[in-house]
Amino acid sequence: MNKQDEYDVAQPSRRRLLKGVGALGGALALAGGCPVAHAAKPQSAPGTLSPDARMETQPFYGVHQSGILTPQQASMMLVAFDSLASDKADLERLFRLLTARIAFLTAGGPAPDTPNPRLPPMDSGILGPFIAPDNLTITVSLGESLFDARYGLTKQKPFRCKR
Repeated sequence: MNKQDEYDVAQPSRRRLLKGVGALGGALALAGGCPVAHAAKPQSAPGTLSPDARMETQPFYGVHQSGILTPQQASMMLVAFDSLASDKADLERLFRLLTARIAFLTAGGPAPDTPNPRLPPMDSGILGPFIAPDNLTITVSLGESLFDARYGLTKQKPFRCKR
């Protein structure tokens, strides 16, 4: 391995990861202090569990992606999945279902009456009979590998989306 290979930006490294996390933290700190992010409507402070805060919503459909300019949430979760869709039609069905589920979760409402054996039972206390919107925002991001030849999306791949 030569010196140039050691510094190749495509190669993962702890230092690059720590720099990225630091840059992300700095960007989040700046966004948190941005007056535009707090101008939309009064929101509850992070960690607030008042009944009113449980019913706050962010619009799912709109000009801008929700969650980007909203005030800091009380908590967050990061999840990554691999696509198991067999073809482009399967992938489209997956994203349509995902869109419908996210739209429901961000709006809140009564839990579905029909039990799903793949989900916790309605009386488990995890979601309860009414699903509160909790000011929920969900951001979906796609990785570079989704734009390979499997689904015929190579031409739709964003220019800056690289491995």
